[in-house]
Amino acid sequence: MLTAEGCAGRRERLWKALPAECDFLVVADPSHLIYFANYVPSPFVFRTVESAALLILERGRATLVADSMLQPYLNLVHVDEIVAPTWYDGQHSAPHRRHKLVESALKAFAGIPGQRAGVECGSVPAGVIEGLRSARPGLSVADLDPIIRPLRRSKDADEIAVLRRSMRAGEAAHAAALAEVEPGMTELDAYRIVQNAAMKQLGEQVIVYGDFASGPRCETEKGGPPTSRTIERGDLLLLDFSVVVGGYRGDFTNTFAVGGGPTTRQRELFDACVGAIQAGEARLKPDMPASEVDGAVRSHLAALKLDHLFTSHSGHGLGLGHPEPPYFVPESDGVLQVGDVVALEPGLYLEGVGGMRYERNYLITPDGFETLSNHHIQIDQ
Repeated sequence: MLTAEGCAGRRERLWKALPAECDFLVVADPSHLIYFANYVPSPFVFRTVESAALLILERGRATLVADSMLQPYLNLVHVDEIVAPTWYDGQHSAPHRRHKLVESALKAFAGIPGQRAGVECGSVPAGVIEGLRSARPGLSVADLDPIIRPLRRSKDADEIAVLRRSMRAGEAAHAAALAEVEPGMTELDAYRIVQNAAMKQLGEQVIVYGDFASGPRCETEKGGPPTSRTIERGDLLLLDFSVVVGGYRGDFTNTFAVGGGPTTRQRELFDACVGAIQAGEARLKPDMPASEVDGAVRSHLAALKLDHLFTSHSGHGLGLGHPEPPYFVPESDGVLQVGDVVALEPGLYLEGVGGMRYERNYLITPDGFETLSNHHIQIDQ
């Protein structure tokens, strides 16, 4: 989980990043409620269905507004005050849950002075904004969305600690797939192996999502979620998945031939992908344009006359989102910075031969990078 010190530090950085003075701020994006307050409701229980919350920030003070059904998660947040009115008590009919949130938030604002608001316009309910305007004629509203997103780039120590937990779970899941997937199983069987290994490693229920594509299904970069397709001996199985831990996720890939050795051509493509990763790694350092990292990956494949088989991006940033900046693409305007967590994921796709993708995750450090994902990259099972 994120720490109180980390959440407070991120809130302070938000205040410092504002281009104009604000009296109070309103945050509602679920990812940013994690980022600034460690509010992480579980998606696996009924009490979070159709729920929402708001974070109200004043200088040096944070208030989280949600309803009392969410109390187990409110007990873990790092704020100064919690406003949690009863929405449903099990004895009376309940009103619309989001309307209750708006009503509760507007009451919380009654004791907060000011005419200059910073608001996540893409996430805060319109009822809150309209209620504030009605109560405060002349209210000015600044959009926080373009201010918060760049702040997420450089990860704090508590964020990296959560990401490491996700990485360890992903490594365990990849290892389980290599050891346990057999011809005759379905892609859904492979998903269950991955899911179970990740949960065993973490000791908790988690979301696992991504590409679980085999045989002809991985001959294009589209991949897709697992299906009931039976995996045949010698099929390539592309596993590109994320394990979500506290809202954060790693994202790394391996592709291997199930139950039998890959063909000579498949080995050649595998070697090219590994070389492309190494070419990209040679450019991973602070102040490096993301387009140059992408260019290194593409140049390696072009030198092998395989660039026409590379139909996706070279990688991207990771954290609370997927993908997020920086983007390793030819026209990227991003530049690497210390604290970025990024993925390199070159892949080659050839109809009739096979499709494969390999991916690692990295933390950009002052001297270069640290490899965060240490799963086995191999085409032989």
